[in-house]
Amino acid sequence: MAEEIYPVELIAPDIESYRAGNIGVEFVTTFDSGKAGPHVMINAITHGNEICGAIALDHLFKGNIRPVRGKLTLGFINHLAYSTFDPNNPGASRFVDEDFNRVWVEDRLDGLEITAELR
Repeated sequence: MAEEIYPVELIAPDIESYRAGNIGVEFVTTFDSGKAGPHVMINAITHGNEICGAIALDHLFKGNIRPVRGKLTLGFINHLAYSTFDPNNPGASRFVDEDFNRVWVEDRLDGLEITAELR
C-alpha cells in the first residue's frame, strides 16, 4: 500500500504541559464538579496523525472548561505516536508499533505481548 501524502493546514499543538494529568495516567485529566451527574470522557489522538482532537482538547484546557455537574475527563491517548507528528509526512505518525484499532481483542489485551499501543 502506497503511503498517502496530503496537505496539513493546521498546527498541531504542543501537549507536553498536559503530561502530568491528575489521575495517575499521563496525559489524562479529570475535572470533578463535586455534584452528581454524568462522567463524560473526550478522547483525542487515538492515532498520532489525527491532530484535530488535540486542537480541540487544547482549546478546552485553555478555555478553562469545567463541568457544572458530574465529571469531565480529557485524554490525549496515543501521545507517543503524536510526539512524532510531521506535517510533511502525517501518515508516518499514525501509530508507533501497530494500529490502535487492532489491539481491542481480549486475548491481546490480557496477553504477554508488548507494543506501545497495548501499553
